[in-house]
Amino acid sequence: MKNLLSRKLPLLAITLVAAACSDTVGPVEQTPEPGPKGPAPLAAVSCTADLKTGSVTCGSPNTGGASAAVLIGGQNQYVRLTSSAITVTADTFAFNVSVTNLIPQSLGTTDFSTLDPAGVRVFFMSGPTSTSGGTVTVANPDGVGSFTAASQPYYQYNEIIEPDSTSAVKRWKLRFSPEVTSFTFMVAVSTEVPYPNGFVTGNPYVLTLDPGETRTLAATVYSFVGNPLPGEPITWTSLSPSLVSVSGNQATAGASRGFTEITAASGSRPNDYTTAVSVCQSVVVAGGHTSSQSIASTDCFAAFGSAELRPSTSFYGDLFRVSLTAGQTVTITLDTGNTLDTYLVLADPFGNPVALNDDDEVGSLGVGSRIIFTAEVSGVHVFEASTFEGLDTGNYTLNVTIS
Repeated sequence: MKNLLSRKLPLLAITLVAAACSDTVGPVEQTPEPGPKGPAPLAAVSCTADLKTGSVTCGSPNTGGASAAVLIGGQNQYVRLTSSAITVTADTFAFNVSVTNLIPQSLGTTDFSTLDPAGVRVFFMSGPTSTSGGTVTVANPDGVGSFTAASQPYYQYNEIIEPDSTSAVKRWKLRFSPEVTSFTFMVAVSTEVPYPNGFVTGNPYVLTLDPGETRTLAATVYSFVGNPLPGEPITWTSLSPSLVSVSGNQATAGASRGFTEITAASGSRPNDYTTAVSVCQSVVVAGGHTSSQSIASTDCFAAFGSAELRPSTSFYGDLFRVSLTAGQTVTITLDTGNTLDTYLVLADPFGNPVALNDDDEVGSLGVGSRIIFTAEVSGVHVFEASTFEGLDTGNYTLNVTIS
């Protein structure tokens, strides 16, 4: 059975800055980078450790310049560093620290899957500095590097941290002299991500065009931390201009059926994913529609036939369009009399598959298919009737109701 896969969110290559604790601070606006390792605004969060209470608290963010890496900041906005299991002995303040990734990019990788040798490094941008006399040092760093200054100790997390995921904890140890009762420090996170300059996303996942049809293309440009950059120009390019030509943001299908891809870019910011395009005549239906249909070898190949629900030559498919208002529920059935094993996919107006069915879960259609879906957005939804077995053919009855 073909599976509905979750589309990946955009990913990037950056350095993050935040406090080594979970206190919330105000948002820090960022600007896109001129290059993979160009300078950017830096925001760090000051933290204070109290030896008497065995606690770490964080205050307001401070800003400064950065030149060694791409840096961003914002505790609880772009990253969350959380401390736990704090212990204080005669000369050592120790606690566990985990890193939570709050941006729409994987941390610690440039290609989404291979761990960067530097992993995810949390470094001391300043301090630790005693506020009561004496000295405080980082007792067990994984190394010392130059991030925003020379000789900055760091802890390295050797794992890819996916968006909205949290790393394993590392045990930090800070050694202090007898005079110390409290101290402060600023920390930052340095890591690679796939898109250091920003990215383009929100373009159609699968665009279905009738022969000769023109459609307006749209997408959104984001900074490397996932902030939208309105007004940034987008360049659209068709991989097969003879099948689908592009002029500005207008895509026009030719007379032939087939598949191609359209890419979007904004300067050095690449597409997070390409737009797959299927040129095939569709049928417009509405609520109360019932008709006899057939999947035949003269049909188009499936626009949603691959494992990623993209175009595939492994299946034939019939395309239909239905207009839905947000909140309306559409029920689509493919009744084959339990003879043809069908497969049904429904996509929203942006070409994102939002529902699919192989065998009717209610049971009345056997190997026929049924989708019951409540629209989240208003617009023309596309659904495709295909088969479970590759290049299978046969007859079915289509029924569409809207409530």
